Amino acid sequence: MITADQQNAPTAAADKQVTVAASDKLRLREKIGYACQDGSLELYLQFMSLYLLVFYTNVVGIPPALAGTLMLICTIWNAINDPLVGLLVDNHRFKNGEKIRPLLKWATIPTALFVIILFWMPELEATQAFVYALVVYCVMDSFATFLGVPYVSLPSVLTSNPNERVSLSTFAAIGAGLGPLVASAFSVLLMRAFGGVDAVGNVLDQRAGFRGTVIVVMVVFAVCQFVMYAVARERVRPQEAHRERIGLFRAFKILLTERNFMAITGYNLFYSFALTASLTTVVYYSNYILLRPGGEGILAPILIGVALLVLPCVRLVNRLAARRGVLITASIAMLVSKIPLFFAPDSFLAAGVTAALIGVAMGFTVVGINTNLNESIEIAEWRKGYRLEGSVNALRGLILKGAQALLAFVLGMAMQAAGYLAPSAEVLQPVQNEATQLVFLSFFAYFPTVMAVGMLILALLSPTDRDAATMRAAKATAAESGAGIAGISGAAAAEPLAAASPDGV
Repeated sequence: MITADQQNAPTAAADKQVTVAASDKLRLREKIGYACQDGSLELYLQFMSLYLLVFYTNVVGIPPALAGTLMLICTIWNAINDPLVGLLVDNHRFKNGEKIRPLLKWATIPTALFVIILFWMPELEATQAFVYALVVYCVMDSFATFLGVPYVSLPSVLTSNPNERVSLSTFAAIGAGLGPLVASAFSVLLMRAFGGVDAVGNVLDQRAGFRGTVIVVMVVFAVCQFVMYAVARERVRPQEAHRERIGLFRAFKILLTERNFMAITGYNLFYSFALTASLTTVVYYSNYILLRPGGEGILAPILIGVALLVLPCVRLVNRLAARRGVLITASIAMLVSKIPLFFAPDSFLAAGVTAALIGVAMGFTVVGINTNLNESIEIAEWRKGYRLEGSVNALRGLILKGAQALLAFVLGMAMQAAGYLAPSAEVLQPVQNEATQLVFLSFFAYFPTVMAVGMLILALLSPTDRDAATMRAAKATAAESGAGIAGISGAAAAEPLAAASPDGV
């Protein structure tokens, strides 16, 4: 994809970035490897989402407000280091010419090790436990960022074929479903086997259960990361003569003016709010409103199972209604998912229906977000002349994680203010007051519904399908009239894109 006005300024092309791709056909083992990597990341993230706050409040003994503050600080650190890694991905090449895949080899073991150290916290006072968790989490997250940011960027360097990217995203969605399924269904069994919960699912003050479970989870995580490293290869690379370093602020300035990136990031923000609020409170909701300790071990598999079952439908909707149709379907599913809880908040059946509908939303959203992000990278390169895989996902991470940090902080403060009672050796299942139950209901049901409305609005306004079609038409025209030139960008590219848009943005 050559960037510059080749007809009027042929020498300017050397100052811009050119992307070349070998055969864009992905091998089946690469798709399976990407599914394994996605599944292992979701396994690790789901385990942390389900149990980290519970571990802090119910096992370590950190007060909810202090635990929420801890998660706020840690997530802010995560949001800060994302742009640094993104800048590295955009500007650094390894000796073999690749820029993303080698990171899997170097960052996997340290990440797994420090997650294990986090859950192997010794018995400490609340303040000491706070400091221990803060230091270990920040170190762990620094290494994890070298996996998380590049992971989302991988499809854009594995292939430039949009159909192959949809296929790859479908495999990723399968992995994204199986990872949480294993985390939710088997973590309870593992903790029970290692002594972390009792026979009915009550989380006990026994560190052995978490210690044994986290080792199993992170070993699986590490193996899957190395599988992806072994089977994949990067095909889409900038030509040697046209590589140009770009600063962090310049990259972010470019992305903040790219409407496709901002639209899908806003959609992702609302979806992340809705899903994170549900996952963070599902253990509390099961214990204190449904009165079903360990109920998350049933609800989460329902969610993930449905997400896997709808994947064939995702490809069908993508063919019939393109990416916008996928996002709209996901938004509607998320919007209606919480309605059963409005009428029967303490019904396990209603919670099961909610989990199933969230699964529909998840199946469509995983594919929709991935394909839209990769298209936004292509469009930004076409218009601006820079291929910003790392910065795209770094800025997206900065926005999402900052918001998630605020969510965790507000939840912890709300629990503290409402008078949350943590389990003790004497009372394994304390009765929570009405204010605390309202906090859990609000975060599990009401708040995600509001976020789903935001998802639907941005899905309806999504410009990516139209802009991608304009980009490919312009490239095809340039290729025919320019002796194989792959595309145009800059001011020349902005004109047809603005003309194709009703608002001229």
